[in-house]
Amino acid sequence: MAVSDYSTTPANNTNISGINIAENCAAGNGNDALRQLMADIAAMYAALPDTSALIAKTGGIFTGNPTFNSAGGYHFNASTSSPGGRWTTQASGGSAPASPAEGDFFGEF
Repeated sequence: MAVSDYSTTPANNTNISGINIAENCAAGNGNDALRQLMADIAAMYAALPDTSALIAKTGGIFTGNPTFNSAGGYHFNASTSSPGGRWTTQASGGSAPASPAEGDFFGEF
């Protein structure tokens, strides 16, 4: 039984993978149901994607070389002492910004 099949209403959860856990069920069903619950959670956990390589929402530091599997990109400033970090693009033929700070990127498309 998948964890997604469980109800968010506790009273609706009267069995787990066919094990009766309704009121006045056999005492052994509690043990069996707990084991089944643990197996269901383990199966759900095993199906989760590996997120260990992601940067935390609060910030983080890239290590190594990021890889790109589709459109998009990363802005990475290797020096913590660089004041820049702006990313600028413009249509071809325009004038470049004056005196960009170290770490700034400017490109034309």
